[in-house]
Amino acid sequence: MKKLVLLLLGLCTMAVAQKKKNVSQPAAPAVPDYHIRMSADKWQFKEGKVTFIEKNGTPAMRIVQGNQGAVLLKEAVFTNGTIEFDFEPEAPMSLGSSPTVYFHGDAQSNDVEILYIRARPKTPTANDGVQYCPILKGVNMWDMYPDYQAPAMFEAGKANHLKMVVSGKQMKVYVNDMNRPTLYIPKLEGNATTGMLALDGGMTVWNMQVKPDITENLPPMEGHDLTDHDAQYIRNWAMTTPLELPAKQEVTNMDIPGPEVFKEAILAERQGLVNITRKYGNSENRRVVWLKAIIKTAEAQKNMLQLGFSDEVWVFLNGSLAYVDKNLFLQPSMRKYPAGRISVQNARASLNLKAGENELLIAVANDFYGWGIIARLENMEGVEFSK
Repeated sequence: MKKLVLLLLGLCTMAVAQKKKNVSQPAAPAVPDYHIRMSADKWQFKEGKVTFIEKNGTPAMRIVQGNQGAVLLKEAVFTNGTIEFDFEPEAPMSLGSSPTVYFHGDAQSNDVEILYIRARPKTPTANDGVQYCPILKGVNMWDMYPDYQAPAMFEAGKANHLKMVVSGKQMKVYVNDMNRPTLYIPKLEGNATTGMLALDGGMTVWNMQVKPDITENLPPMEGHDLTDHDAQYIRNWAMTTPLELPAKQEVTNMDIPGPEVFKEAILAERQGLVNITRKYGNSENRRVVWLKAIIKTAEAQKNMLQLGFSDEVWVFLNGSLAYVDKNLFLQPSMRKYPAGRISVQNARASLNLKAGENELLIAVANDFYGWGIIARLENMEGVEFSK
């Protein structure tokens, strides 16, 4: 009997073990394939713009320098995530042939975001090795955001790796060193937050991956603007609508508009930028806009206005011309530091303020790319701005 019981227990144990063995284990989750094929069926392009080759035994796409337009990734709708690829820039490099990544928006709306990649021989520390800028209403704003660029250690004719991490309003860009970002953008300035993904400029691309919503813990809200702590920026302006300004015509106090035409209002954006382009967009002709602010002082004083501008300004204080200047990129002798781009370091204008209210008027003319001003008083003792 004892042997029978032991035999039955052994059979039961074997049956249970066999049952456990037959229970199917859950399959491991499939690893997503984020790779983008370097083949003609995956991309939209004009004839002669690209050729498909092999690079180090891997399918690659060579983008030809020229004006045939960008190479668009078909059916891509990119919002947040990671874009990365190996690339080899063509040599020699020039401003118009820089490898370029376009993201968000679309060509039809003329609102797109751009990352430029510039590999120049013997200039590894050039401050525009990588540069971000938006296109707003058809206007390339590269001259309005001089801080959105950085040196990048890469060369033409050699393999490099680029990674862009986009999360809401922020972006980090890595070039070759994946442990430390080459460029950090605290706020993406484009009007669009989702849309296309495209490439351009002279380069060969391979091992491309697009990883939706993989943002490496980068916060989606915009980063802090340290100039928010600075009360010396003039941030609130009344404004007129744009008027045509014939070529070579200057603005005088005879052109000062009456108070009834200051029907618009505009607030400064990050770093005190009064972004006229975002409001009024592009124009084929030279235009002028008038901005008005009121400065109140306890007593008469001499003050200094730090002024950034693109492209021409006429400054009037209490009806009298106080300053006139031009910041023209296309005329090297007329470029203000830094390199003809807008900055609060462009110029300084002396203001003789009277006791009480002072009317500051700035006429701003547009000639090339972005359009706007930055205005900051050097001394705020006994001074306040009307809102």
